[in-house]
Amino acid sequence: MLGAIGKTRRLSRLLRGPGGRGACFAFDHGAQLGPIPGCEDAGQVIADAVQAQLDGIILSPGLAMRHAELLNANDAPVVILRLDQTTMWRVGAENGYPEGHSRMIASVEEAVQMGADAVIAYLFTCHTDPGLETRSIEMASEAAQSARRWGIPLVLEPMAARNGIVEDVFDAEVIAMNCRIAAEIGADVVKTDWSGDVESFRKVTSTAGVPVLAAGGTRLDSDADVVATINAILQADAQGVLFGRNIFQAENRLALMREVRRVIHDV
Repeated sequence: MLGAIGKTRRLSRLLRGPGGRGACFAFDHGAQLGPIPGCEDAGQVIADAVQAQLDGIILSPGLAMRHAELLNANDAPVVILRLDQTTMWRVGAENGYPEGHSRMIASVEEAVQMGADAVIAYLFTCHTDPGLETRSIEMASEAAQSARRWGIPLVLEPMAARNGIVEDVFDAEVIAMNCRIAAEIGADVVKTDWSGDVESFRKVTSTAGVPVLAAGGTRLDSDADVVATINAILQADAQGVLFGRNIFQAENRLALMREVRRVIHDV
């Protein structure tokens, strides 16, 4: 009972307003890929997210600890602590593996101790090796159990494995399947791939059973394309976005952060 109260209060800080929407920012890329363009000066990126008053920010444990003072500001984004690390985004690269492998790097208890308002973990399916999917579901289930115990919302990031058995990982039927699995396991919110158009993504939002936040993927050609994509995502009845590279690789990052917040909350 007490845990449910805690989840409800924390979730209201992440998904705000009468529509329960979230203008959220993913900034855990360094834990997965190292210092990719746009994220070299982590402190400045986080400071911009605070200044733009975004609703939430995904951070690795190291960044959350090193930049805690920035995140103590009034109207700072709530911290969504990344619990795991994956090699999925290195599949096909010289420093990658034929398939992605994931492992836990933090616990829900540590997230609560650090003052996070939510936690996030991947949920990959459709690997060539079914054992990898089994392990991914086990880790997500363990995170869900701990999140219930500690009263903190769990964001699961369900996606089809790259270089797995699914040819088109952005197929709406695959995305919808993964999101529903995540919700049934215990996700309070899902962050997942954008299928590319409003009609197909409505198949995802209408069947997930929990709020859906869309991931941004690789950087689009322009900020105008980013805003247009967000508008389409909202038209498909998603609760908002959890964009990373499409925000921190922008030429004017702070201006785009403010625009993302304006579009999602209509302010």
